[in-house]
Amino acid sequence: MYASNRVKDTYMKIARMPYINVDPFYYTLEHAAEKGAELIPGYPRQIGRLAEEQDTIDAGPISVMDFLKLQYRYEPLDRMCVAVKEKAGSVTMFSKHPIEKLDKCRIGITSQTSTSRVLLRLILEHRYGITPAEYLEQPEHGQVDAYLFIGNNALVYTYKGLKDFEYIYDLGEEWRRWTGLPFVFAVWAIRKAVPGHEKDYLTGLLKNSLNVFWQNEKEMAQKRSKELLIPADFIENYWHLFIYNRTDAVDKSLELFTDSIKKIKGVAADGQKKI
Repeated sequence: MYASNRVKDTYMKIARMPYINVDPFYYTLEHAAEKGAELIPGYPRQIGRLAEEQDTIDAGPISVMDFLKLQYRYEPLDRMCVAVKEKAGSVTMFSKHPIEKLDKCRIGITSQTSTSRVLLRLILEHRYGITPAEYLEQPEHGQVDAYLFIGNNALVYTYKGLKDFEYIYDLGEEWRRWTGLPFVFAVWAIRKAVPGHEKDYLTGLLKNSLNVFWQNEKEMAQKRSKELLIPADFIENYWHLFIYNRTDAVDKSLELFTDSIKKIKGVAADGQKKI
């Protein structure tokens, strides 16, 4: 049963990834704290763990892998998501060798990811038939032959390059070439126990934020450009890679991904994984 014991001015606890690809959802929330949204920061994997803890977060963009095992507690919020048409721009494997040469090599994976690590395994092991020697979480660059980064770090490395890692593979693009479909990394989800009127209110806030954000896109791009030290037009182009409302193609891709993860050793159908 849903029990609201929050402070008077707090409407809902909403997860906030630090990545700029989700900026469009938060423009209104971050400029209108009086509406009662308490933003809880966290990387995708952290948000998944927070979502497993009772009353830690009410809603947010939850990684697909985490959502699959949390459906008993969470449900999709409207049809909002974080998906890409083709290139992701910030879910990227940087490699010292061509991807076909990575068999028996060591692959580094950022500790921030829940879904991208599984997507990487699908692409390496089942698209290219590669069996890496091992996957290492958050290793030093010199310890591995390739490294998966996500979020702002991946975006900056994509623009500036990463020393010693000559080859760049965008996982969204790899998935598109393989399946012909977009890829969805996260879905907006909300605790089932949250009252319906609060769900409707948050949905309205997020939709308004999406609309207002695009009206202020250039201003936001300038702001993020100063923070990340990459060009504003590069950031604007990046935002337009994304799909923020699920389409039929996104739904089809989600079904395919959910079915495909059954092929990976150590990854259960409910999303539980060992990498």
